Amino acid sequence: MSVPVSTELTSRHELRVRFVETDLMGIVHHATYLAYFEAGRVDWLHKRAVRYLEWASENVHLPVVEAHVRYRKVARFDEWLTVESTCAVVTRVTVRFEYRVLRGADVICEGHTLLACVGENLAPRRIPDNIAKVFRSAEAPASEWT
Repeated sequence: MSVPVSTELTSRHELRVRFVETDLMGIVHHATYLAYFEAGRVDWLHKRAVRYLEWASENVHLPVVEAHVRYRKVARFDEWLTVESTCAVVTRVTVRFEYRVLRGADVICEGHTLLACVGENLAPRRIPDNIAKVFRSAEAPASEWT
C-alpha cells in the first residue's frame, strides 16, 4: 500500500554547471542529470536534518532501483540551475522522488527515481517508522541543517 506524500514537500537546490559535466557540444551530458537528481535528493535530506551515513549505521540503505529522465531543453557550462526534489510516494519498502531541473522558469528536464530500503545483506526491508516519518516531513529550520 502506497501513501502519497504532499507535493508541498519540495526542496530546491542550486548548482552551477561545471565544465566537466558538458559534452563536446558544450551542453550538459545526459547522464549528468542523474547526478543532479542525487545532489537534490541529498540536499532534500540535509534540509530535514538527516545525515545519510547515520541511517547507514542503522543498517538502512536506499539504493536507486529505477530512474527516469525526460529531457526538455539544454543547459550549458557555467549556468545556474535549480533542482527541485519532491518526495512523492512512500510505501513500506520504497520511496519515489520526483525532480525538475530549472534554469529560471525554463524546465530543462524532469524525472524520478525509485529507492528501495535494504539492509547490508541487500535484502529488502521495511522502512523503519522514524525514517518513514522523515519522508513525510517539511524542511527543518535552517539552523538545524546548515
